[in-house]
Amino acid sequence: MKKSGNPPDVVLIYPKTGLDLGSTVAPPFALLTIAAPLLQKGIRVQIIDQRVEKNWVQQLRTALRHKPVCCGISTMTGTQIHFSIEIAKIIRAETGGAIPLVWGGCHPTILPEQTLQSEYVDIVVVGEGDETFLELVEALQHKQPLAQVKGIAYLEGEKYVFTGERPLLDVETLLPTPWELVNVEAYIHPDLYLRESRRVLDVGQTSRGCPYRCGFCSSAAIRKRKWRKMSVEKSLAMIIEDVKRYNLDGIWLRDDEFYIDPNRATEICEGIIEADLNIAWYTSGTRIGDLLRATDDQLATLKKSGAYVVKMGAESGSDRVLEYIRKGQTVEQILAANQRCRKFGIKPAFSLMCGFPTETFAEINQTIDLFFRLQEENPEASCETIAQFTALPGTELYDIGLQMGLNPPERLEDWVNWLFHDTDYKGERLPWFNAQERRAIGNLNYLSILSKTGAEIVKTIHNKTWASLLGMLVKPASRYFAWRLKNKYYHLVPEIRPIKWFQYYMFSSS
Repeated sequence: MKKSGNPPDVVLIYPKTGLDLGSTVAPPFALLTIAAPLLQKGIRVQIIDQRVEKNWVQQLRTALRHKPVCCGISTMTGTQIHFSIEIAKIIRAETGGAIPLVWGGCHPTILPEQTLQSEYVDIVVVGEGDETFLELVEALQHKQPLAQVKGIAYLEGEKYVFTGERPLLDVETLLPTPWELVNVEAYIHPDLYLRESRRVLDVGQTSRGCPYRCGFCSSAAIRKRKWRKMSVEKSLAMIIEDVKRYNLDGIWLRDDEFYIDPNRATEICEGIIEADLNIAWYTSGTRIGDLLRATDDQLATLKKSGAYVVKMGAESGSDRVLEYIRKGQTVEQILAANQRCRKFGIKPAFSLMCGFPTETFAEINQTIDLFFRLQEENPEASCETIAQFTALPGTELYDIGLQMGLNPPERLEDWVNWLFHDTDYKGERLPWFNAQERRAIGNLNYLSILSKTGAEIVKTIHNKTWASLLGMLVKPASRYFAWRLKNKYYHLVPEIRPIKWFQYYMFSSS
């Protein structure tokens, strides 16, 4: 974080997520967006990003000596909770519990009552924190009752108190990103998808939410399946300002569903062209259906503006599974979208998953076949990984999983390994498969990453020497692992054990 002459009133900490390398390290928008209203009110904020700050412990201890009003921690389900607790322990030890610990993010939002049972949590911000956190800080500053702050949960003795849902905010009112709170250069990288760009930055959102019903996605639980857009004018002002300010040649937008309104999307593309930004860009995700219903002119404008990479959730090579998970698309449509991208010179990047409830290994093998077919039919296509499905609290498939023997943790601390499949010895997360099948699915996931994505991530590492050395090691290994995956030799893969050990170490070390 950038140093200022005055001690902070509020300290916000973003924990490590695990294997934080290269372009996987994006700005901590979960903290930046809630910091902006505080700054507008004259409240001093310090952001500490554990992923990029080597001396984060000393920074934290120094900040705590000035007795801030509170400390905020943002966390997602899984590994990030491990590091969140590590941070909270330091705050407790340094302050003797005198400074309130406020948790926010996806996991505390979905399970606020269970989260509050931890000794390292005092208050939970439920849902979007942009307005809630400001009101909470002001209440703490002036020692006002917490009950008057909508959108938070806390304990009164042993009694759980939730102050009620806060309406979703109007994204047109969002304040500019307070970039001065972080070292922006730490988040500017060569990119996994924009291969020719060297200075790529995630610049934030122009919309929030998604109206679709994918059974595995927790966004609907947090944002009520509502899509809210920022105006074209405000979206363009944000993009243009950040590109020029930081001399960027590439950006990505973290919108859940940027292309849902094709006319608005096209207007933004036209604005980027008119501003002569000369950038490459993409968004977090695109529906297969959105790409198929776009007109030829709209796709041509998309490409001309620099958005020549489109990330799409293919998810499965089985039509039955696609219907089961409520994806709203077919394999035929996935293949058609791939060909449409090829026609317009757009590079599609597909994500896939396996391990869903009721899924068979024959259907999993169909997904492997789709993984390779997409890349064979379109040389510019890439597939990120075949991820292992993990049931996330608040999703439809989580509720289905509970009926099929899913055994979720009863304490915050035990959610740490929920996304790390090698710890699923007893089948807590994938009880619909036996131990041997769960091991095979874990192997498959590793093979898909090692066959391509791992090598591409290495290229985005800042240190060119390390990137080059690792690249020489990874390239021949990638070809081997791709051969294994394509031939479906994933049930027994002893040679990836050292890689698993390394990953587990990275996901649990500070």
